[in-house]
Amino acid sequence: MATVQEALLIAFDLHQDGRLDEADGIYRRILDAVPGHAMALHLRGVLLGQSGRLEEGCALIRQAIAGDGTQPDFHVNLASLLEALGRRGEALDAMVRAVGLDPDRVVQLNGFATRCLEAGWPGEAVRALRLAVGFQPLAIALRCNLAVALSADGRLAEAEAERRIALLLNPGDAELPRLLGEWLSRREGAAREEAGRMLRRALRLDPLHHGVWNGAGRLHNEAGRLVEARRAYEAGLAVDPAVAELWNNRSNVLKGLGELDAALTSQHRAAALKPDEAGIHNNLADTLLLMDRSDDALGHARAALALDPGLGDARMIRALALLSLGRFAEGWAAWEERWTVPPWSLAAGRFPQPLWTGQPLGGDRLLVWGEQGVGDEIHFAALLPLLVRAGVRCLLECEPRLVPLFARSLPEVEVVARDWPPDPRLTQPDIAPRRVDPALAPAPAPIAAQIPAGSLPRLLAGADGVPRSAAPYLVPDPARVAGFRAAIPPGALAVGIAWHTGNPKYGRSRNIPLRELAHALHRPGVRLVVLQYGDWDREIAALAAEGVDIGVPPGLDRWNDLDGLAAAAAATDLVVTIDNVTVHLAGALGRPTCALLPHAAEWRWLRERPDTPWYPTVTLCRQPAPKDWSEPLRLARQRLDRLAGGLVGGPVGG
Repeated sequence: MATVQEALLIAFDLHQDGRLDEADGIYRRILDAVPGHAMALHLRGVLLGQSGRLEEGCALIRQAIAGDGTQPDFHVNLASLLEALGRRGEALDAMVRAVGLDPDRVVQLNGFATRCLEAGWPGEAVRALRLAVGFQPLAIALRCNLAVALSADGRLAEAEAERRIALLLNPGDAELPRLLGEWLSRREGAAREEAGRMLRRALRLDPLHHGVWNGAGRLHNEAGRLVEARRAYEAGLAVDPAVAELWNNRSNVLKGLGELDAALTSQHRAAALKPDEAGIHNNLADTLLLMDRSDDALGHARAALALDPGLGDARMIRALALLSLGRFAEGWAAWEERWTVPPWSLAAGRFPQPLWTGQPLGGDRLLVWGEQGVGDEIHFAALLPLLVRAGVRCLLECEPRLVPLFARSLPEVEVVARDWPPDPRLTQPDIAPRRVDPALAPAPAPIAAQIPAGSLPRLLAGADGVPRSAAPYLVPDPARVAGFRAAIPPGALAVGIAWHTGNPKYGRSRNIPLRELAHALHRPGVRLVVLQYGDWDREIAALAAEGVDIGVPPGLDRWNDLDGLAAAAAATDLVVTIDNVTVHLAGALGRPTCALLPHAAEWRWLRERPDTPWYPTVTLCRQPAPKDWSEPLRLARQRLDRLAGGLVGGPVGG
């Protein structure tokens, strides 16, 4: 007859082989003979846990610990079952008791913390790693993991302290200053300067560490030092050309530098290394959209979404590609997904009223609110007269600088300056009456629904989805128009010009040097009128010294005074501008306008056509190839020559 120990070994072998029923039978017989046998209680508890009977398993292992609490395995396995039950606090306590008995079990404590982090429980991960560091205070890996957990838990100062301690413990490890440098690079001011020092230190310690070059490139890129960022990424690729992230990041920098062909090649290298990476397909789509290859961009955006349906950037690229292709019905529907990405996501839910879907409002008011840039607000406000004609009572919340211009131009629409939080009159279910004499004016009707201005085209487009517009609809201040026109030499043609946008993504492809634009339009009898915001005094003075007739509208703040800028544009005979706010002002005013567009124009200008359904008086002058402004400038000169043929003088109205 087998002894208890022999029976236990037989049961354990059966257990290991997966023959759980047979093993359990022997464990039970052992416990019938020796009810308090600690190892049999422990092993049967493990077996029950493996069979899904977690509570029973925990109870048996606790009995085993009560009989012999010196076995680390008992505590580790109890912790495992408690964790499976979701009782993480008890599991951690059991794990700590195991480490107290055997310090080498700190590995299990670290694993527990890792699982907590992956499951979205950073607080429990921090507690576990704090305890682990208490057992092994010189363990650098534990310090680094603790920093990650603290960061995930929002305890950023403590996370930074742990990274610094790890660096002090091993100052010769290049990975540690790299990690600290990348951490500091997320902050502003002096921290970013220290980040640069840390990354340079890491490179001195290990110049063949591609991750350090990647971190240095990211730091340069975020600071706008694109050439330096490119060099850093290429240095990393020289170390290891098989790192997809470096190819991807290099591509993004090349896009910023306007080197789209090279960016596309780099992006294809990244995709070849990681074909199932959604972010790489997303960046490929973005590059292709910038190259005026909307069909290809659409394909990669869809590939990105197939891999990651929640990828907001890919949703936006899909919408922009569809709109660029003139597939409006699909495009406007896809455009509604913009609320998943910044900056739109920051404005989502600003107003409590239900979204308007075109239903009758029964005399109540509709709140329309601008949610994008100034140019976009002018663009989409061209749809408000259509609502007014349809009998919809509108209230418009807009950029404060646009209030005077919109209030004059849209007299049947109440215009309110955007504020954060919004004006209480816009968010209360029942709008309180204004302080007016009730005998003279009724209390305003409630706001029954709201809609962001960029969602109006979907509701107001024609059956084919083609955008509709009431432009020209802006009305400038006639007195200011006359004043600005009086500053133009008598008999001269006034040509308003704008050449720059500060848009960080599109500026490099849209901007044209002032000198190139001015010399293209310079001719006798033409006064170039600066409609461009920003400090360009030196460049303007240099052109004037060369004999170019160029001037700034007197007394006009071209940034803050948009009403004045509209009047200055209305005082010109022709506007020649890149794609910035000026083209929207001029088009909405009905001024003859030449829009100088890059090869891959924004979606609203569609493709391969010289006109736009948004602004009837705007002529689209497109680049035939990236960086080539010769054709757009030729078309603008041609338009100017035709205008000069029937020389126009005197004040020009709105």
